[in-house]
Amino acid sequence: MVADAKTNEVLGITMIGNSAGEVIHEAAMALRFKAKLNDFIDLLHVYPTMAEALKIAAISRYKDPAKLSCCAE
Repeated sequence: MVADAKTNEVLGITMIGNSAGEVIHEAAMALRFKAKLNDFIDLLHVYPTMAEALKIAAISRYKDPAKLSCCAE
């Protein structure tokens, strides 16, 4: 996930992996509507799913993902 350093607008998302095709639609919609990192953080993501990876990527701007709880606070 690449975001503008000043505005936090998400500029691009790249995914590779077994379930990337199921998650990329959320990323494409977010780019279409000029989502910001907090939009990913605040959006309800069902746990455990691959889509939650977008939330964790956004949170990583502010916190170390290795220090998050199992449920990505």
